[in-house]
Amino acid sequence: MHNPHGQTNLEDLLGQAIYDYALEQEKGSVFIHNTYGEPDEMPLDIFFREKESFFDVELKALELCKGHILDVGAGAGAHTLELQKMELTIDALEISELSSKVMYMRGVKSIITGNVFDVVETASYDTILLMMNTIGLAGELKNLETLFSKLKKLIKPNGQILFDSSDISYLYEGNLPTDKYHGELDYQYEYGNQKGAWFKWLYVDFNSAKSILAKQGLALDLVLLNKETDQYLAKATICE
Repeated sequence: MHNPHGQTNLEDLLGQAIYDYALEQEKGSVFIHNTYGEPDEMPLDIFFREKESFFDVELKALELCKGHILDVGAGAGAHTLELQKMELTIDALEISELSSKVMYMRGVKSIITGNVFDVVETASYDTILLMMNTIGLAGELKNLETLFSKLKKLIKPNGQILFDSSDISYLYEGNLPTDKYHGELDYQYEYGNQKGAWFKWLYVDFNSAKSILAKQGLALDLVLLNKETDQYLAKATICE
């Protein structure tokens, strides 16, 4: 999970929290403030999970990974490290310098620190992985097409983009907002008595994603749906 606006280290609160946790110096929990209810506490160990603690959508995504892989928003490297164990070639992309340092400490072999939009388009991947709702970095539904236009340029003709997201309409108990898409949320991190800037994050339902990706010449398949959590795994490929 990242703020797409390129935070400074002072403002990279999540990266700082991940870094502190890795060094066993964490200053309490991370809280995520939102505009619809109480803040959520975010346990930092979620970024340091091993395979036995992965969700069903994550396990399925790892199973589908092939060839040269780009792990977008790699965090502390949980998925990257698992794929390295499977002897796959993988680049971990992470905007947070502190999270990148943690991945280096944990043995991730190839780390690119930066924004997905800065990845050079001569790079061609067989698989692009965006787990833990990393496509949320689009912020708003209208930006999803731009994000996938970029990702499409980074995959080989027979490549794939794997991502998970959720339909969060249940949060609204039937009263969906009329002024914006219901999956557009505003968040703010709080850690160690500091609060970061508010940022936009997107959760997208499968059908909305499918119609937007079609405009980019990408076919979207539903690989897995967890009916209890409304979380799904989808696979995008370039249309024949």
